[in-house]
Amino acid sequence: MAKLFLLVLLILLSHINDVLASDDIGYKYYLKGEYQNALKVWTQELNEGKREAMYNIALLYFFGKGVEKNLPLAYEYCKKAAYKGSARAMNNLAYMYMRGLGTKKNYMSAYAWSEIAIENGYNSKKLRDDASMHLTPAMHYDVHEFINQLKKEIKRD
Repeated sequence: MAKLFLLVLLILLSHINDVLASDDIGYKYYLKGEYQNALKVWTQELNEGKREAMYNIALLYFFGKGVEKNLPLAYEYCKKAAYKGSARAMNNLAYMYMRGLGTKKNYMSAYAWSEIAIENGYNSKKLRDDASMHLTPAMHYDVHEFINQLKKEIKRD
């Protein structure tokens, strides 16, 4: 179990570079450890409706970088970014549902978000398969209806 957690944590950390564009001023601050400045930039971008800014802020709260660690707030930012079409946020939202981080454990939601992340080009197969092991046959049937419902609610920019 600890190995799986570390693996997922490493995956999350390894994608921070992917999350943030190289021309992102907030990311430049982030690399220098100036998390408060990064937060200011991303908050401004958030006010402009940029989904990756939502995701970046979620990561700051998830890891407690420059802010007090706050998993429920990280969950909320991640959820907003996922509903705006961020595949990375979809993956992390699935992870948070799988582990009950910032929200209640929900294997159907973990499965659904990981499946949608996969469809959007993010490799969430391991996470989907782990969630699948906790679903009954009836839940497997229902989760596909849930996935279709979620897809209709996702608003891409």
